[in-house]
Amino acid sequence: METFGLVQAGACPFRGRGTAVDRYATAFFTKKAELAELVCDEWVVLSERHGAIDPDETVEGVDREFTALEPAAQARWSMDVVAEIASRVRKHEHDRVVVFADRPMRDALKERGGLLSRIAAAGAETVEPLAGIGGRERQERWLDEQLAIRRDAADPTAADLGSTSGELS
Repeated sequence: METFGLVQAGACPFRGRGTAVDRYATAFFTKKAELAELVCDEWVVLSERHGAIDPDETVEGVDREFTALEPAAQARWSMDVVAEIASRVRKHEHDRVVVFADRPMRDALKERGGLLSRIAAAGAETVEPLAGIGGRERQERWLDEQLAIRRDAADPTAADLGSTSGELS
Protein backbone atom coordinates (compact mmCIF):
# COMPACT_ATOMS: atom_id res chain seq x y z
CA MET A 1 0.00 0.00 0.00
CA GLU A 2 1.45 3.36 -1.07
CA THR A 3 0.86 6.02 1.59
CA PHE A 4 1.02 9.79 1.22
CA GLY A 5 1.27 11.94 4.37
CA LEU A 6 0.21 15.50 5.12
CA VAL A 7 1.94 17.16 8.08
CA GLN A 8 0.68 20.51 9.33
CA ALA A 9 3.46 23.01 9.92
CA GLY A 10 1.87 25.52 12.27
CA ALA A 11 3.45 28.88 13.04
CA CYS A 12 7.06 29.16 11.92
CA PRO A 13 9.32 30.02 14.85
CA PHE A 14 12.25 31.11 12.65
CA ARG A 15 12.87 33.95 10.21
CA GLY A 16 14.96 33.69 7.06
CA ARG A 17 15.45 30.91 4.52
CA GLY A 18 15.70 27.20 5.18
CA THR A 19 14.19 23.86 4.30
CA ALA A 20 10.58 23.40 5.34
CA VAL A 21 11.46 20.59 7.75
CA ASP A 22 14.07 22.77 9.46
CA ARG A 23 12.02 25.96 9.51
CA TYR A 24 9.00 24.34 11.15
CA ALA A 25 11.04 22.32 13.67
CA THR A 26 8.81 22.76 16.71
CA ALA A 27 8.52 19.72 18.98
CA PHE A 28 4.97 18.98 17.81
CA PHE A 29 5.79 19.32 14.11
CA THR A 30 8.92 17.20 14.49
CA LYS A 31 6.93 14.34 16.05
CA LYS A 32 4.34 14.43 13.26
CA ALA A 33 7.07 14.61 10.62
CA GLU A 34 9.01 11.71 12.15
CA LEU A 35 5.91 9.51 12.22
CA ALA A 36 5.08 10.49 8.64
CA GLU A 37 8.62 9.57 7.63
CA LEU A 38 8.13 6.12 9.19
CA VAL A 39 4.64 5.27 7.91
CA CYS A 40 4.41 7.15 4.61
CA ASP A 41 6.13 6.54 1.29
CA GLU A 42 5.99 10.27 0.58
CA TRP A 43 4.84 13.25 2.62
CA VAL A 44 4.47 17.00 2.39
CA VAL A 45 4.35 19.89 4.81
CA LEU A 46 1.09 21.83 4.96
CA SER A 47 2.10 25.46 5.33
CA GLU A 48 -0.38 28.31 5.78
CA ARG A 49 1.87 30.50 3.63
CA HIS A 50 3.24 28.03 1.04
CA GLY A 51 0.53 25.34 0.70
CA ALA A 52 1.67 21.71 0.27
CA ILE A 53 5.46 21.70 0.05
CA ASP A 54 8.13 19.02 0.08
CA PRO A 55 10.02 18.75 3.38
CA ASP A 56 13.34 19.61 1.74
CA GLU A 57 11.97 22.58 -0.21
CA THR A 58 13.60 25.91 0.66
CA VAL A 59 11.12 28.44 2.02
CA GLU A 60 11.24 31.85 3.63
CA GLY A 61 8.81 34.14 5.32
CA VAL A 62 6.85 33.75 8.50
CA ASP A 63 3.83 31.47 8.73
CA ARG A 64 0.96 32.18 11.08
CA GLU A 65 -1.42 29.72 12.62
CA PHE A 66 -3.90 28.44 10.03
CA THR A 67 -6.79 29.74 12.15
CA ALA A 68 -5.41 33.30 11.72
CA LEU A 69 -6.43 33.21 8.05
CA GLU A 70 -9.76 34.76 7.09
CA PRO A 71 -12.44 32.17 6.17
CA ALA A 72 -12.24 33.06 2.45
CA ALA A 73 -8.45 32.64 2.51
CA GLN A 74 -8.83 29.29 4.30
CA ALA A 75 -11.25 28.17 1.59
CA ARG A 76 -8.91 29.20 -1.26
CA TRP A 77 -5.94 27.59 0.50
CA SER A 78 -7.90 24.37 1.08
CA MET A 79 -9.09 24.11 -2.52
CA ASP A 80 -5.58 24.70 -3.89
CA VAL A 81 -3.96 22.23 -1.48
CA VAL A 82 -6.52 19.49 -2.07
CA ALA A 83 -6.17 19.88 -5.84
CA GLU A 84 -2.40 19.42 -5.55
CA ILE A 85 -2.72 16.46 -3.18
CA ALA A 86 -5.27 14.72 -5.41
CA SER A 87 -2.95 15.22 -8.39
CA ARG A 88 -0.01 13.69 -6.50
CA VAL A 89 -2.17 10.78 -5.33
CA ARG A 90 -3.20 10.02 -8.92
CA LYS A 91 0.30 10.49 -10.33
CA HIS A 92 2.04 8.27 -7.77
CA GLU A 93 -0.89 5.85 -7.34
CA HIS A 94 -1.09 6.26 -3.57
CA ASP A 95 -3.71 4.11 -1.83
CA ARG A 96 -3.89 6.09 1.39
CA VAL A 97 -3.56 9.70 2.52
CA VAL A 98 -2.70 10.19 6.21
CA VAL A 99 -3.50 13.63 7.62
CA PHE A 100 -1.43 14.79 10.61
CA ALA A 101 -3.19 18.12 11.18
CA ASP A 102 -5.30 19.79 13.83
CA ARG A 103 -9.06 19.96 13.65
CA PRO A 104 -9.42 23.44 12.08
CA MET A 105 -7.11 22.52 9.21
CA ARG A 106 -8.65 19.04 8.74
CA ASP A 107 -12.13 20.55 8.72
CA ALA A 108 -11.15 23.21 6.18
CA LEU A 109 -9.53 20.61 3.93
CA LYS A 110 -12.65 18.43 4.10
CA GLU A 111 -15.43 21.03 4.11
CA ARG A 112 -13.92 23.73 1.90
CA GLY A 113 -11.46 21.71 -0.17
CA GLY A 114 -13.47 18.51 -0.61
CA LEU A 115 -10.59 16.38 0.69
CA LEU A 116 -12.49 13.14 1.30
CA SER A 117 -14.39 13.07 -1.99
CA ARG A 118 -11.49 14.29 -4.13
CA ILE A 119 -9.01 11.83 -2.60
CA ALA A 120 -11.55 9.01 -3.00
CA ALA A 121 -12.04 10.04 -6.64
CA ALA A 122 -8.25 9.90 -7.03
CA GLY A 123 -8.36 6.29 -5.80
CA ALA A 124 -7.20 6.56 -2.18
CA GLU A 125 -8.66 6.44 1.31
CA THR A 126 -8.12 9.23 3.83
CA VAL A 127 -6.97 8.50 7.40
CA GLU A 128 -7.00 11.09 10.19
CA PRO A 129 -5.12 9.50 13.11
CA LEU A 130 -5.19 12.65 15.28
CA ALA A 131 -8.97 13.09 14.99
CA GLY A 132 -10.86 12.28 18.14
CA ILE A 133 -7.78 12.15 20.37
CA GLY A 134 -8.35 15.50 22.04
CA GLY A 135 -6.12 18.52 22.44
CA ARG A 136 -2.52 19.01 21.51
CA GLU A 137 -1.10 17.50 24.70
CA ARG A 138 -3.01 14.24 24.18
CA GLN A 139 -2.04 14.19 20.50
CA GLU A 140 1.62 14.61 21.43
CA ARG A 141 1.37 11.70 23.87
CA TRP A 142 -0.22 9.55 21.15
CA LEU A 143 2.55 10.53 18.72
CA ASP A 144 5.18 9.66 21.36
CA GLU A 145 3.55 6.23 21.82
CA GLN A 146 3.43 5.56 18.08
CA LEU A 147 7.04 6.63 17.62
CA ALA A 148 8.14 4.40 20.52
CA ILE A 149 6.30 1.42 19.02
CA ARG A 150 8.00 1.92 15.67
CA ARG A 151 11.44 2.57 17.15
CA ASP A 152 11.19 -0.67 19.15
CA ALA A 153 9.90 -2.71 16.22
CA ALA A 154 12.26 -4.52 13.87
CA ASP A 155 10.17 -3.11 11.01
CA PRO A 156 9.05 0.46 11.82
CA THR A 157 6.12 0.21 9.40
CA ALA A 158 4.85 -3.08 10.87
CA ALA A 159 2.18 -1.45 13.03
CA ASP A 160 0.43 0.50 10.28
CA LEU A 161 -1.91 3.38 11.08
CA GLY A 162 -5.52 2.28 11.08
CA SER A 163 -8.42 3.93 9.34
CA THR A 164 -10.01 5.04 12.59
CA SER A 165 -8.65 7.96 14.51
CA GLY A 166 -6.05 7.27 17.15
CA GLU A 167 -6.01 3.52 16.61
CA LEU A 168 -3.61 1.10 14.99
CA SER A 169 -4.49 -1.82 12.80
